[in-house]
Amino acid sequence: MRIAFLDEIFKASSSILNALLTILNERIYHNGAELQRVPMQALIAASNELPTGQEELGALYDRFLVRVFVDYVSLDSLPQLFEKTLEQASVTPFTTDELKAIQQAADKVSIPPEIVQAIQQIWQKHRETFKEDRREQLSDRRLKKVIKLLSVAAATNGRTAVDLSDVFLLKDCLWNHPDNALKVRDMIMAVLRDCSYPTVNASDNRGDIDAFLQGHSISIQEDDPYAIFNASQLTNNKSSPSKSVIKGYKGSGTQTDPILISNFQEIAGIERADVGQKGYYFKQTADIDCSVLTTWPEIVFQGHYDGGGYTISYDDNSQNCLFSHIQSQSTITSLRVQQLFLAANAFYCKISACTSDGSLIQEATNCNITACEAGRHLIANSANQCVIIQCQSGYPLIGDTAIECHINDCIAVLDCARVKDRYDFGGITWQLNQSVVECCFVTGLLEYSYYDYKFAGIAGECDSSTIRFCALGELQMHSRATLSGRIVRSKNDASLLQNNVAHDSHKGKDGKGKDGKSISAALFNQHYFEHTLGWDFDKVWQWNNTLNRPQLQSVGVGAVVNSVKQSQSASNDDLLTQQIRANIWL
Repeated sequence: MRIAFLDEIFKASSSILNALLTILNERIYHNGAELQRVPMQALIAASNELPTGQEELGALYDRFLVRVFVDYVSLDSLPQLFEKTLEQASVTPFTTDELKAIQQAADKVSIPPEIVQAIQQIWQKHRETFKEDRREQLSDRRLKKVIKLLSVAAATNGRTAVDLSDVFLLKDCLWNHPDNALKVRDMIMAVLRDCSYPTVNASDNRGDIDAFLQGHSISIQEDDPYAIFNASQLTNNKSSPSKSVIKGYKGSGTQTDPILISNFQEIAGIERADVGQKGYYFKQTADIDCSVLTTWPEIVFQGHYDGGGYTISYDDNSQNCLFSHIQSQSTITSLRVQQLFLAANAFYCKISACTSDGSLIQEATNCNITACEAGRHLIANSANQCVIIQCQSGYPLIGDTAIECHINDCIAVLDCARVKDRYDFGGITWQLNQSVVECCFVTGLLEYSYYDYKFAGIAGECDSSTIRFCALGELQMHSRATLSGRIVRSKNDASLLQNNVAHDSHKGKDGKGKDGKSISAALFNQHYFEHTLGWDFDKVWQWNNTLNRPQLQSVGVGAVVNSVKQSQSASNDDLLTQQIRANIWL
């Protein structure tokens, strides 16, 4: 990424500081008489001294929108400095395409009149509060940067409009001297509280994906309620129904008159930006065999694709992906893929009731994945800030790492005789970072024996995460496999393991909860799961008497998701509280 860091920025020479003015604002460097473009995405700077009161540095300081004051380590935290430094979890950087997708989505974000009014009030109160403090001034330049920040915040939260929670981000943008940071925060909160109002249920905030999922009974049907993003917000297409919007395709691309897909030529044509990146609605009308294609197209997709329960197949073992990227605000539903990944990268989108005979997705970021089924991994590599609900996999649900994810009511029925790409793995994922896993079940077969490997029932490394009401069923394991933990192999003190159980065929000592509670075969039944663990057997789970284990009532193509647990803290809140809870930046 093209990111620069400058330490002690305000101690630079005057010539460097002057050069930075145009670099920061216009991304231009004056090299003598020659103008050179600076391919910089962001500049991060640090300083032990802020230039408050130094008017000659005011213009440069004003160009840094977000400010964070880092104080010395408190006395209470000093013992942490004596601890050995832990390796940080690997982070998958944004690609250039993903950054462009964020910018494109931000450009389409609207700012409602009530938000504009709230910002006007904040500007007015700021002027009144700091009228005697010359250090604190708000420039027009800062307002323009604020508008852009709010748009990006809304877009990265999967919304098409700025809400109150986005405005609260200004607490880090509207102060110049650290002494005034708390005053600014309290002033902004007071204005936002005046703009808020009580609500009956958090699910009324339809802009928040997570609250919407948690508070509704959801049915994945032909009229897909997951498609809360309106295509009219992604495209200016106003074609009348039944009028073809693209030559060679039937349909106008609206929700009521989608573009019809029935053969491999029409699939390959989605590679064109004017077809696959305009936010159109698509509907597949037949099974499609794409094995005649000797080179798979690079399809970047932004829109809404309803597979209609049909299949797209490709007779090839080269791990091709139907979509190279699924971009923000897209929805994919009721599609079966064979010999294909659904996507290499899925970004800020909703994927529901889809099925793959292999792994479904390679990487996912800020996605809602619901009622999907994969013969191998649901997500082959890493999941970042995803909500994964009522899904099933034949390998570990997530192949590598889950970061800031919520995984609920999922099952991994392992058939891992062919897992050859790693020594250690967990039933749900190997590395669980700052995530929550609830009501998940792992069982199956572990036969791979080329070398010794370690297996953990739910997760290998549990870092600042919560695992609760989960269960490890019976496993058939090769002699060279070691069960390193029935629930987790290891966890840090910031993690919580609560009410997890394991079939007593797996011996364990329940060290700090990492092995869970042993349950005898006689008690390993629906009654225990339903009334002790609190699993929902009315709408989500059912008991398979033949296999003596729980299974999802509905998963994969044609699935119906009838219920999702509602967060107890999500009811009877005011609008601002709900939106702040849902905002990924807060």
